[in-house]
Amino acid sequence: MQLILKLTAILLLISIIGCEEKDKQAKVPDPVMFKTQREALDKAKQVDNTLQDAAAQQRKAIDENTNSQGQ
Repeated sequence: MQLILKLTAILLLISIIGCEEKDKQAKVPDPVMFKTQREALDKAKQVDNTLQDAAAQQRKAIDENTNSQGQ
């Protein structure tokens, strides 16, 4: 019986300690971190657009060469 009371008291104490107010406050990430991530994402999008344009030009050149050789 005493063991159950001790375990209950310990579990109650742990649950009270675990619910402190400072733990509920979420830490706000540094806005500079978001800025650098956004800049990296924008740069990657620009590179992707450049690669897509180059691929389109290459496909066009291949199609033109293929069509001119077939005639």
